[in-house]
Amino acid sequence: MKNIKVGDLADTVAKELSEYKQDVTDDLKKEIKQVAKACKQEIQQNSPALTGSYRKGWRDRVEYESRDDVRVIVHNKTDYQLTHLLENGHAKVNGGRVNAQPHIAPACENAEKKLINKVKAVSYTHLRAHETGR
Repeated sequence: MKNIKVGDLADTVAKELSEYKQDVTDDLKKEIKQVAKACKQEIQQNSPALTGSYRKGWRDRVEYESRDDVRVIVHNKTDYQLTHLLENGHAKVNGGRVNAQPHIAPACENAEKKLINKVKAVSYTHLRAHETGR
């Protein structure tokens, strides 16, 4: 451990906290991207595949990324018009209904659970590393 002058204590603590925050943020951003990719794959696997175009159209992309933030979107690039109709069902032209085929909501719920667990794991890992001095 380094010797720190009393006058430099506040700056040193602030610097260490900033480094810790950035380490955690970088790892969380990586986990968010991985969970989004897994969510996309789960949606693809569970998507109805009449022609295959809808199933193949799922994409995940980083919508926004900064030093402290990342936003990833999972969307259907080719047949986006069908997502609501297939997920929730719809009325037929000559009467009756087409049954819903939920495939997006279950994948989103699974992704949410995975992300919560990964956030806990990253936080715990960095906390332990910080306590032991890295």
